[in-house]
Amino acid sequence: MRTPSLKKNAALNVFKTLLSLIFPLITFPYVARIMLPEGIGKVNFARAIIEYFVLISTLGIQIYAIREGAKVREDKYQLSKFSKEIFTVNVVSTVAAYILFFIALFYVPKFSEYRALLCIISATILFTTLGMEWLYSAVEDYEYITKRYIVFNILSIILLFTLVRRQEDYLIYASISVISNVGANICNFVHSRKYVDFSSVKKLELRRHIKPVFIVFAMAATIKVYTVLDTTMLGFLCDDWQVGIYSAAIKLNKIVLSLVVAAGTVVMPRLSLYSEKQEKEKFDNLVRRGLDILLMVALPCTVGLCLLSRNVVLILSGSAYNAAVPVMKLMNPIIVLIGLSNFIGLQLFMPLRKEKYTLYSVIAGAVVNFVLNLVLIPHYKAMGAAVATICAETAVTGIQLCFAHGIVNIGRLVRAFALYLFNSIIMAAFVFLCLKFISGLWMSTFVAILVGITVYGILLILEKNHFVFDMFKVIRNRFGLTPENRTI
Repeated sequence: MRTPSLKKNAALNVFKTLLSLIFPLITFPYVARIMLPEGIGKVNFARAIIEYFVLISTLGIQIYAIREGAKVREDKYQLSKFSKEIFTVNVVSTVAAYILFFIALFYVPKFSEYRALLCIISATILFTTLGMEWLYSAVEDYEYITKRYIVFNILSIILLFTLVRRQEDYLIYASISVISNVGANICNFVHSRKYVDFSSVKKLELRRHIKPVFIVFAMAATIKVYTVLDTTMLGFLCDDWQVGIYSAAIKLNKIVLSLVVAAGTVVMPRLSLYSEKQEKEKFDNLVRRGLDILLMVALPCTVGLCLLSRNVVLILSGSAYNAAVPVMKLMNPIIVLIGLSNFIGLQLFMPLRKEKYTLYSVIAGAVVNFVLNLVLIPHYKAMGAAVATICAETAVTGIQLCFAHGIVNIGRLVRAFALYLFNSIIMAAFVFLCLKFISGLWMSTFVAILVGITVYGILLILEKNHFVFDMFKVIRNRFGLTPENRTI
């Protein structure tokens, strides 16, 4: 199998993530104004509940399968054998997840008012299994994933604007969200025949996957618990309005976060390959560059979004979500914290088979999150959940950095952090002036973003940032603007 270009994969994944940023920017303002905090809260509470059952059905297979599948992707029979074994394990776990789901549906009193909504969103459990998304990451076929994503999201946008007209249409909205998120996974299953042939595999060795899958499952379960625990506990301890306010705040932060981690998510298959072949120099260089790019993007996004929080909430959600502004500001640091923990815990430790370090860190994060949620939510509601999340993410990232000592050059990482933070603070001064002296919500926001990007870019150029100059070089080569091709 031809080794795909890492730069192309990163570019495709960034483009896909940009679309995942643009699509919510098109749909969320519309949905937020129609559903209002109560409707948004109702749907997001149901989603948070279903995520626990998706977790049971996937067993952490996604992470394990990407790592191990990347190692055998050059041998079609071995890849087919591995994929059939993983898919079989996944089907068994999916059946178990549905059994537990229906038991909970009828025996948990809180779920009675959400029964129809939970049933609709539970389709995610089946579609996630059929999708075999891990296969496409293992073989690095990001072009197919991107094309499929575009088609189904455009379809969902058309359905959303056509069918969702009233607050009472939250069931239709939930159905459309299932289509946009995992409906395309049916296509994945059919398309997977390009890479695997299940019919050629007769003997399966399932037992060899059980132990490593359950180790990764323990890690994934703990991550999922503390990442959706805030929404779940808000739903149980408060009401749909608080969940809606919190969901608006965290959604806008996570839209930006998804852009920050986009380029890094294509790194794990390649790092797994380098680790398997013991190419340490290539491995270390890719880790260094990945962390540097992450900080270069994450810090200005964090600082800029903090200054623009009020404008962004009003533009995207409307005045009904004013209470989300302080929550969003408080949660801005998760862009850096989760960005780092995602890279170190998943992209770095997994290829090195050091996932136990990730497990330890996320267990600590889950404990911190649960205890603080229990203490703070009854008194401070959405703000309490935000404080608990920030403390949990700080604990996770701090512990992972301790474990990464010796793998990651911490001194270099601190210097890069300081440099990009300094640039971000200078950028912030210009953004603040734009917001202070330019009137009009839309105009001040647009000018502030444009000025912020320009100032930050100029600072990178003045510092001779090698990523910026590499990008200029690629553009010159792409358009034939190299000195020998330039006409006088």
